[in-house]
Amino acid sequence: MAVVIAPLFFNIYTSRVFEPDKLTLVRSIALIMAAAWLVKLAEAVGQRVPLAQALGFSGRTPLVGPALATAAVYLLATLFSITPYTSFFGSYQRLQGAYSLLAYLVIFFSLLAGLRTRPQFERLATVMVLASLPVAVYGLIQRYRLDPLPWGGDVTSRVASHMGNAIFVAAYLIMAFMLTMGRLAETFHSILVTEPPRNSDVVRGAIYVFIAAVQAATIYFSFSRGPWLGLMGGLFLFLLLWLVIRRQRAGLFTLLGLSAAGLILLILLNLPGGPLEPLRQSPYIGRLGHIFETEGGTGKVRVLIWQGALRLVLPHEPLQFPDGRPDPFNFLRPLIGYGPESMYVAYNRFYPPELAHYEARNASPDRSHNETFDALVNAGLLGFLVYQWLFFSIFAYGLRSLNLIHGPRDRNLLLGLWVGGALAMGGLFALRFGPHFLGVAIPAGTVLGLLVYLVFAALRASGEPPIEHPHRFLLIGLLGGILAHYIEINFGIAIAATRTWFWAFAAMLVVLGEGWLADPAPARPAPTPSAPARKGKDRARGERRPSPSPRPWWPGVAASALLMALMLALLSYEFITSQGQRLDALSLIVTSLTRLPLQGNRFSPFVLVMFGLTGGLGAALVLAEGLRREWIPRPALPAALLLYGAVAGGGWLAYTLAHAGLLAALIARTPQTVE
Repeated sequence: MAVVIAPLFFNIYTSRVFEPDKLTLVRSIALIMAAAWLVKLAEAVGQRVPLAQALGFSGRTPLVGPALATAAVYLLATLFSITPYTSFFGSYQRLQGAYSLLAYLVIFFSLLAGLRTRPQFERLATVMVLASLPVAVYGLIQRYRLDPLPWGGDVTSRVASHMGNAIFVAAYLIMAFMLTMGRLAETFHSILVTEPPRNSDVVRGAIYVFIAAVQAATIYFSFSRGPWLGLMGGLFLFLLLWLVIRRQRAGLFTLLGLSAAGLILLILLNLPGGPLEPLRQSPYIGRLGHIFETEGGTGKVRVLIWQGALRLVLPHEPLQFPDGRPDPFNFLRPLIGYGPESMYVAYNRFYPPELAHYEARNASPDRSHNETFDALVNAGLLGFLVYQWLFFSIFAYGLRSLNLIHGPRDRNLLLGLWVGGALAMGGLFALRFGPHFLGVAIPAGTVLGLLVYLVFAALRASGEPPIEHPHRFLLIGLLGGILAHYIEINFGIAIAATRTWFWAFAAMLVVLGEGWLADPAPARPAPTPSAPARKGKDRARGERRPSPSPRPWWPGVAASALLMALMLALLSYEFITSQGQRLDALSLIVTSLTRLPLQGNRFSPFVLVMFGLTGGLGAALVLAEGLRREWIPRPALPAALLLYGAVAGGGWLAYTLAHAGLLAALIARTPQTVE
């Protein structure tokens, strides 16, 4: 529910609409998860079960240390914050305080503790891909002026979809796209190695291709440079790892050559008056020609914010509270920061006057549009080091799972390249452009160090057999999504959806890498040939192994259908509205799904198509996954389809009728608006 609600929910009935409303639900779900977890632990303690066994993981489990360190640093920064209440509960506009971080960590640890079977993982991954479909489709609806909702801002030239911001929706979709690519690679591999190809794989492949195409289109129509760069980095890592695990040395050199040519093209595109000036002025790819623009537009705004943020995190005279008291912990600020969500309050003294020429004079930045500076402002040097440790640990663990790190020497080499790349790129940018560019230079250097290590690992292993990790395609998809997120947040702002998915991705990476997924007995086991008789008594009596008991197929189908009912209900909550019409419940539903009130109430079925695509492709994907993994027997397919349709469709219809009925009743009791 959390990974569905974070991207898919918005609330048109409140003034904030997006981020705080998403996080309110995610935090509430995490609170229920934590309460259930405490009950489980209490029972385990009463039964004298070891703590690690009760938790399902231990302190030595990969990524647990960095996750706990992140929580500790955030809580320490909150304790010494200049605005402790806001740092814990979150600001009015963002709600990204320590409480929200703890909610993300509850999701992370719950996945580590409970994700143990292949059907569980399949359901989670499938529902995450499906949740991105209506987000992407709604972006296309906005692009082609078919949106029935009356947004105050422009959502046509740059689509905003369910996030309310073009950068935010692209930042989320690049993570969803990389997960979809992992599923797509897994499906195509199954098609290629299975003779004859299974129909279920062909259906899955077609659906994933369609979803990936819609995601890519909406990412493009966001015209957001940071997410575009993140997607390029994620795709490069995905393809590079693909070639490395397949030991395709020729393909590796081809990819590196094409990437070098693309980088040169990107540099030429960013030269004012250069040979690619016509493309630089193009409305389609022209924004890629202004990536390094720092003298105007949003680039200038970011540079000015970074200048103020740098002065804020360096030692300075104490800030003063409204009653005139100086900040008693000023000497600790470079080490522990000012507290989460505190930049809005702390930044004012360091506000560059020139920034008022580019933004409203009464607007004070609450984010640096750069995760490196945000970490330094919120939690100081400790926060920055833990943030870097977390991402390094994720990539090091992912590469170790793919057998690309063989021991401490390889890990230390990667660490040296990671740190060395950060220092080299940071020094170069600081000398050439100024120290305020350290926020983008440091992550750029770490990414460069990571890619250099991968090239080295590929060349070293070119003569070895291909890597046959059972989850290699999903692993590289998750790593690509995390790298895309890492690049993007250093040009933008991490949001509820991307934070939730980041911690979910991290937990899924550990579960796959540790090999914790068990394949339960199929719903109807296939007959196996008898084992050969052995000499002596065994020859006389033969040898029979007990057959695994068939696992019922209907609980998995019902669980997936309930999640689909949730997705469709969220869409109903958002799109079934009344914009001044006094209608009964059924008329309200039909009008909301088929009419455009802002365009003379003309007919448009595309919102209804969004509902149909989400429900129809969801059913096809779940049933195809079940057939492929054999937890749905082929003879039970009609019954499974009927059950899925009854639960998903019935749940959605029940909610929609209740929602529309309540809305119609409230409007009927409201006095008519007088213009």
